[in-house]
Amino acid sequence: MPAPLPALWLCLHLPQLSLDALGPWPPGVVLPALVWQGDGARGRLVHQANAAAQALGVRAGLRLGSAQGLAPQTLVLARDAMREAALLERLALTLGQLSSHVVVDPPVLLVDLHASLRLFGGLRALLRRADALVAACGLPQRTWGLAATPLAARLLAQSPASAWPGAPHRRCATLARTRRLIAPLPLGQLAEQGVPAEHRADGGTDAMLMALGLRRIDELRRLPRAGLRRRGAGPWLDALDRAWGDRPDPRVLHEPPETFSLRLELAGRADGVAPIEAAAEPLLQALCGWLHRRWQAAQGLRLSLHHEYSQRRHLPDLTLDLDLARPSRDPVHLRTLLREHLQRLELAAPVDAVGLSLLRSVPEHGQPVALWPDARTQALAHGSLIDRLQARLGRGRVRRLQLQADARPEKADRWVDADQPATPAAPGEPAPARPSDPPRPTWLLPEPELLAEQHDRPLHQGRPLRLLTRAERIETGWHDGALVRRDYHVALAADGRLCWIYREPGARWYLHGLFA
Repeated sequence: MPAPLPALWLCLHLPQLSLDALGPWPPGVVLPALVWQGDGARGRLVHQANAAAQALGVRAGLRLGSAQGLAPQTLVLARDAMREAALLERLALTLGQLSSHVVVDPPVLLVDLHASLRLFGGLRALLRRADALVAACGLPQRTWGLAATPLAARLLAQSPASAWPGAPHRRCATLARTRRLIAPLPLGQLAEQGVPAEHRADGGTDAMLMALGLRRIDELRRLPRAGLRRRGAGPWLDALDRAWGDRPDPRVLHEPPETFSLRLELAGRADGVAPIEAAAEPLLQALCGWLHRRWQAAQGLRLSLHHEYSQRRHLPDLTLDLDLARPSRDPVHLRTLLREHLQRLELAAPVDAVGLSLLRSVPEHGQPVALWPDARTQALAHGSLIDRLQARLGRGRVRRLQLQADARPEKADRWVDADQPATPAAPGEPAPARPSDPPRPTWLLPEPELLAEQHDRPLHQGRPLRLLTRAERIETGWHDGALVRRDYHVALAADGRLCWIYREPGARWYLHGLFA
């Protein structure tokens, strides 16, 4: 089997780009729809129609009036080039989760996958991941092309399946197979996708090639090249060499913006949480791609919900700030947090646009993969749990104990927010208790309990306690005016419980805690 090229290009083609850019459309909607654009000479023409409209006879290039006569119930929309560019920008950021080599070449996207094959476990797993990412963005109509050269990948992605029977999959990982697969493709497709528009304006070269009986790419390759160049077919030969792999085909890579902030207009009003969550999914995938491209992890996000005009007053935007206890760029984790916050949301008015912005991020250079769970894996899982609990219960309601540099048991720890980082001890201060230090009880009483005594022995629930350890002297507090001098013991009660008791010099016995 031939060795693969140092580049392996995946091409994403959206056959309904103009319609998809005016979405997102609710799932399961089969309403006939078309997109028109103006033509100075012929007026308004149908630019694109969905399958439901095509079943009624609507075709691209048809006059808008004729299309409405064929299908009066069709949803008519004007083409929006800016929203098409925004859609391609979101997809370019999304596919950044797979590779940093992304090319935006309207109406397609190209991704160089060669360096990502081992990272994602092979070509099949990588292609499944790419298809799942695009499907999560709400784009059901899509075709893929995989080839050893970028132009060949575009030819395969945009060609109909009937153009090359016997090859059910539009993918080839070697140069030899790439050449075999594009050889029978129509020559007009090569001219449309590989030859600059200024060289095709007059149509003279196309007519000359048609007069020579050339219909396929391999037929052009068999003719003498010198004679074709003298007749003006040089751009066609250059495109053939780029698709064939005989000529370099440099591409301008997509550069992610310095900051992340995207907004998505909804196709209709969103009155509930479910459509808002579905609309935020493409923005979330684009954010994860941006984080991968920038080697960052999100620590603070802001979701903005833009309301439409209600009763002649524009309501202020509703914003949700998400603070992560553990910086992350995992779409599953971020989606879970977003869902938890949205479930507690009360809408004051319908939403017509959703925005997502990155407030804070930290450098993230990837996570090492371990065969067995280690301390780092447990820490990541712990951080994810804290994020989910805070999203569900509210910030400030999830707390943890933080050790303090104080030997007094009642001041040895304090309650802090669960996502607050640990504060190291200052130089010269005693360090918090270590596992090798004397044992401490799990349950510390709010206030020490005075114990009765019998023959100078402490009693608990009317029965004597048996001391199990020698005295542990704790004498500190002189620096803040709360001096303590105590001798602590671990004692065994008659019912089998372990008690933590202390006695001040010349004073009574006190119960301070119970061991679990």
